[in-house]
Amino acid sequence: MKRIVFSFSLSLILVMSSCNNYSEPKISEEEAESIVLKEHTKNIGKVEVISVRHKGNEYIVKWENKENCENGTDFIDDQDGTITKGETTIC
Repeated sequence: MKRIVFSFSLSLILVMSSCNNYSEPKISEEEAESIVLKEHTKNIGKVEVISVRHKGNEYIVKWENKENCENGTDFIDDQDGTITKGETTIC
């Protein structure tokens, strides 16, 4: 009986520790904003960041450029600052 309880406890600890794969972001919200601004700044209009939030292992940055009639959402990796996915809408 003790072996079963020990095995179950050990298995539970291993599962819980592998599910807790959370790491602190290496880049800040400001750096994520800067990456998006740099990526979308063109000759026409000014890009404005509407919102930034952190979810999982990425920053979700919503932006718009009213003069160029564009807006979108970029997903920035919080460890290396790469844009993992971007969604852009043009009117």
